Amino acid sequence: MAIEIEEGIKAAFEEMDDDFNVPKSLARLFEMCATINKMADGQLDVNDAGQYSLDIAKKGFKNLLIDIYGLSDESAAGTDDHMNQLDGLMKLVIDMRQQARQNKDWPTSDKIRDTLAAIDIELKDGKEGTKWVIGK
Repeated sequence: MAIEIEEGIKAAFEEMDDDFNVPKSLARLFEMCATINKMADGQLDVNDAGQYSLDIAKKGFKNLLIDIYGLSDESAAGTDDHMNQLDGLMKLVIDMRQQARQNKDWPTSDKIRDTLAAIDIELKDGKEGTKWVIGK
């Protein structure tokens, strides 16, 4: 299996050396997907491939798909921006809850906490203030 992985990556790069043949290069990578999926599903033992071969595959896929073909995961693009927006929004919600607690408006405070919990955001009150985490 290790040789199959290493030769597959090598073949994909060789196709690129042959007049920048992207379709054939992609086909070589696609041929390897069956083996990779079997390892991911536990049908093949990952250890049989060896760490060296897995590293070659990981680096080869990244180099070809991202660096050479220019493909990227658009759903991951801007993730830091989205997390910054979410963090800012959560700070506002936590401040509103804190204000409700200071005003002894327990129904509002509880509603904020419970509504967030319903969408899998947990508030943790501590000495340093309130923190939030996604997932429990």
